Amino acid sequence: MQTVTRALSVLDCFRGGEERGVSEVARAQGLAVSTTHRLLGALVQAGFLEKDAESSRYRMGGALAEYGQIAYRQHKIYLAEPCLEQLAATTGATGSVATRHGIHAVLLGTSRWRESDGHKLQGVRLPLHASALGKALLAWSDVDDDELRSLPYEEGTERSVTGPEELRAELVTTRERGYAFNDRELDPGFRTIGLPILDPEGRCRFALGLRGPVTLMIDERVPFFVELAKVTAAEIAAKFAAA
Repeated sequence: MQTVTRALSVLDCFRGGEERGVSEVARAQGLAVSTTHRLLGALVQAGFLEKDAESSRYRMGGALAEYGQIAYRQHKIYLAEPCLEQLAATTGATGSVATRHGIHAVLLGTSRWRESDGHKLQGVRLPLHASALGKALLAWSDVDDDELRSLPYEEGTERSVTGPEELRAELVTTRERGYAFNDRELDPGFRTIGLPILDPEGRCRFALGLRGPVTLMIDERVPFFVELAKVTAAEIAAKFAAA
């Protein structure tokens, strides 16, 4: 069990998409270089990592792409993509769908129209307390105080909520308002609207996000964008329910 846990922790070092060397991973994990080398070798053999023959550095392997495609199909994200593209084309912002995994919201699909960040890999894991997607997932779920206390409040900007009491109050406001809002809490130049995607029983397994630069998502446009996002969230919910 310890070996499996260490291997998964090593794999987590590559979540940002960078290539890493043995010594770099060993320092990050607090492991001996020899132990790290064996773990990296096992992950390469399993296809979870690849080793560059010239630089001897490691990167994500093809097996993870296979598992990602399986998860993509199982979560039916392909059904949401046309809706995300239409929302993005109408607003000029980026549409996304996320689900909750522990203390983070995990992006499962995003629109590609007018991608503001080019080839740069966007964060796939977003802290629940500082993201509109995360706050939507929390606001439309039963969350106890212990869960709120466990969140990584050190992540985010100076505009992010700083503790569980403040977050609880914001979740109440979010539910009453009908949407979540991230006002430069993760990236100083961006705002995001978050909405629940509810199943027929009213449960919130997924959330819809609409992210754009502050210059696009000015205060006067936010209500209009919210209404468009609500329509899109309902469309996606209907597609998921019918599949």
